[in-house]
Amino acid sequence: MTTLVRRLTRELGKARSEQRRAEARLQQSRAASMLSERRFRSVFNQQFQFMVILSPQGHVLEISEQLLLHDNVVPADQLIGRLFWETVWWAHVPEMRAVWPERLRQAALATGPLLSEDAFNSSTGEMRVASAAITAVRNAAGEVDCFVVQGSDITDQKRAASERHRLELELREAHKMQAIGTLAGGIAHDFNNIIGAILGNLALAQQDIGPGHAAHARLLQVRKAGGRARDLVQQILAFSRHQPNELVTQPLRPVVEETLAMLRPTLPAGVVLTPHFSELPLWVKADATQVQQVLMNLCLNAAHALGPPGGRIDVGLEPMASVPPGGPAGDDAAPNGHAHLWVRDHGCGMDAATLARIFEPFFTTRQASEGTGLGLSVAHGIVAEHGGRISVESMPGAGSTFHVVLPLAGSSSSSSSELALATPPAPVVPRGEGQHVLYVDDDEMMVVMVQSLLQHSGYRVTTCRDALTAVAAVRADPARFDVVVTDFNMPFGSGLDVALAVRDLRPGLPVVISSGYLSNELRAAAESAGVRQLLRKENTVEELCAVLLQVLMRPGPDTTRPWQLD
Repeated sequence: MTTLVRRLTRELGKARSEQRRAEARLQQSRAASMLSERRFRSVFNQQFQFMVILSPQGHVLEISEQLLLHDNVVPADQLIGRLFWETVWWAHVPEMRAVWPERLRQAALATGPLLSEDAFNSSTGEMRVASAAITAVRNAAGEVDCFVVQGSDITDQKRAASERHRLELELREAHKMQAIGTLAGGIAHDFNNIIGAILGNLALAQQDIGPGHAAHARLLQVRKAGGRARDLVQQILAFSRHQPNELVTQPLRPVVEETLAMLRPTLPAGVVLTPHFSELPLWVKADATQVQQVLMNLCLNAAHALGPPGGRIDVGLEPMASVPPGGPAGDDAAPNGHAHLWVRDHGCGMDAATLARIFEPFFTTRQASEGTGLGLSVAHGIVAEHGGRISVESMPGAGSTFHVVLPLAGSSSSSSSELALATPPAPVVPRGEGQHVLYVDDDEMMVVMVQSLLQHSGYRVTTCRDALTAVAAVRADPARFDVVVTDFNMPFGSGLDVALAVRDLRPGLPVVISSGYLSNELRAAAESAGVRQLLRKENTVEELCAVLLQVLMRPGPDTTRPWQLD
């Protein structure tokens, strides 16, 4: 009996020891499990990306703190157990109730993560964009145990990409405009030679026939048309090249009338421009070319809004005593009131969403091949630079009216602008006294015309067709010539090259450079090279002779007013 008790006692002790060891192992296992869970939670919640674990049916099992902190939504316990596509992120995207179940089905069949990109509703109500990778996690039997959704908010990246794309479009547009400027410069060079030859031979013809001839009036009309062609070339160049504004006090009505005259032949068939102009002069301080660009853009947009078969575009110009509500601040800056220029079409009109973006760069309702979306943005910038404002009124189906308001500059005692618009009198060409002119131009038509003109006006003339030949002529006999007149753009060297060489070979010999486009860069370079005068190439012949007379009378360079006649 004693032996049995002892044996049972030993067995009981062993059992208790085994129980204690088992309990210790269980506690260690629990501790390890808790540590593993804490580590999982820590990693799960500290992921840079958002993470959600879904059941095979799509219910939320776990959700990372990063997502909760990022979007400041309801607590996690109010999301656990809900279908993912019924949570707050998709409340305003009801189509996701069909999209997400299909995605989980596809993810269960996929061998890797299934990628997606969606717009979602943030807690602030802002629509944002998220990218996600959906991975199916399987158990030992190969069945889907859960889905892990890893995602990140890519709204800022999307915006940056959109901004980069916009800047790339602007850069391409800038390159395009640069190419247009280069092309326009080449066209202007050739066209100015033609205009110069026309006006030069016209001046010679007017001198030959005298003012009493029957053809005199017709020649005056030809001269006026040549002047319009000359101005048109300058406008093309100004549109395509970035130059500082030339704000001049001038009446606005002639600028508007000239623009409409240029526009009429270019508008689609069936489009009619109807002017409504005040009789007042409406003097403004403005760059005429840029004002014309604004009006052209508005009228071309109006013509596009009309579409086929066309219709009427009303263009109005009238005084405005004060800026209406919504006008620019600081009405005191325009004590004389404002000029109101408006363009109205009776076309398709615009809705509120379009009106809100109408002046944004690159925003357009046209097809990609029909425009860049820059016209109204450029117009807005030009008007702002002139101290004015531009606005629009429109409704779908009721047409649109664009309003441009510019501050008036008051009356002007100068009538130079009005005289410039009148038909000029017959030219009186200043005569030379046998001075020797070296004329340099690569265009044969200009060479023949200028040589004839100068000889007819009392000058001796030597002509050269390129810069190298001209420099060689001066080097051969520096004292032979009294003045050098050279084209700027020529092969084998420019007019500036001629001027620099002449300065070295014979300091003080006057040099005049003629160019179809007098850019600020050319002005600065010519002044540095000691050029006595710049002359627009298309200018009429009496101006060339007047310049010659002026530089020949000067004993040396006049640095105070070197560009008096350009």
